[in-house]
Amino acid sequence: MRIRLHRLMFGTVLGVSLGCGGGNGEPAGDSGGAPLGEFECRVGADCNNNTCNRLSDAVCYEVRGAWCGSDEDCAGIDGESGGGGAGGGGAGGGGAGAPIICEPPHFTCPLAIQLQLRNTCVRGCETDAECPSTLACAPDHRCRARSCAAEADCPKDHVCDTTGACARTACSSDADCEGFCVLGRCEEKPGICFLY
Repeated sequence: MRIRLHRLMFGTVLGVSLGCGGGNGEPAGDSGGAPLGEFECRVGADCNNNTCNRLSDAVCYEVRGAWCGSDEDCAGIDGESGGGGAGGGGAGGGGAGAPIICEPPHFTCPLAIQLQLRNTCVRGCETDAECPSTLACAPDHRCRARSCAAEADCPKDHVCDTTGACARTACSSDADCEGFCVLGRCEEKPGICFLY
């Protein structure tokens, strides 16, 4: 198992190294704007392997246990009685009473290289402060889009959509955003080239 994980980690890191472009400091792709750093992207064409991943709303929950298929699989971890959508705890750490949920870790988070292909038991969120600033802690203890009644209720580079949730503003270039136009929507950060 240890050898397999090492091979997976090496292959993933190799994929990042070999699969990415945008490292020349020049604007790339059709979106224009500020120069991109190494492995950064706005569109798939900025990467040698035609991949580009958004980063702004990445949530790094505190990993607490084994691989899982549903919240119920995390029952008993830290004395929890079971999932059922209840839980709390933080992005990057949580409160002592926070229930455990089953989530796929984002590939930029600690341990994510080893775990990204499978869900794992993590602490959910209890408060909005435990989520990225653009998201809110939903009743199922996951960081999700903020609810809204008007655009003023949403963070920058967001609009209030027809479902009553804050959604990222559509864009065709950085000029449409306060940050970066990544894969057709406004983001605080440029995307990253990654092969997975």
